[in-house]
Amino acid sequence: MLKILFSEKFISQFEALNHKMQRLAENKIDIFKKDPRHPSLKTHKLNGALAGYLSYSVDHQMRIVFEYGEKDTVHFLKIGNHDVYR
Repeated sequence: MLKILFSEKFISQFEALNHKMQRLAENKIDIFKKDPRHPSLKTHKLNGALAGYLSYSVDHQMRIVFEYGEKDTVHFLKIGNHDVYR
């Protein structure tokens, strides 16, 4: 199973979400830990200024931006709507 490290920015953005969205994000994180390529996540590589990072969908609007670290470690960097790509 993957080990996930959360950036301070991610934690701050997560805490600003409403309770319902936090629970949905936690469920998607659990799915991600088991299978980062699960079809419901729509995991994809980013390009442009965020080249080298990846993203997956929490819901229709919400995304999590992350990068792979060493071995089975993943760094969650940001969570938010499409503005998270800026």
